Amino acid sequence: MDNRKMRLGLYRKIEIARKQLPHMDEEAFRALLRAEFGVESRKEMTMHQLARLAQLFAEQYGVTYAAPARSRNSRVTPLSRPDWIEITDAMPYAAEKRQILAIWRKLGYSMTSLDTRVKRAFGCPCFVWLKNGEQISTLLSDLQRREKAFDKKRREGKAGEARG
Repeated sequence: MDNRKMRLGLYRKIEIARKQLPHMDEEAFRALLRAEFGVESRKEMTMHQLARLAQLFAEQYGVTYAAPARSRNSRVTPLSRPDWIEITDAMPYAAEKRQILAIWRKLGYSMTSLDTRVKRAFGCPCFVWLKNGEQISTLLSDLQRREKAFDKKRREGKAGEARG
């Protein structure tokens, strides 16, 4: 998909969000763009900023984006990239979340199971929506303990191979 199509898709998402927020008139929308991104219109925004704006509407204003009834591209499924989670700098606790993802992958867990873990432990349906610093810290410290045990086990296994 080329840049223009992606940009138009993000424009559509933003329009969907604005329809779900009747209190956000043109003036309020422009004020949001100035405050968050320092621009006057979406045409001045980069692709990354447009994606962040769509995400901001979802996180802060509760906007939902319904998927189309069927995908136009049969090769792309909702699970086509299950091991990819994007953490933007604008997200709360971005550094900690990236660290959690790195350890999670190192331990060999699937990214889809991270959402399951977060939902069971903290009641939050999606890892990227986790905003509570205490919960993120708890998850990170647990994973760091697991990582240490994992590394220790790996070292012991290599030492055993060297002797044998």
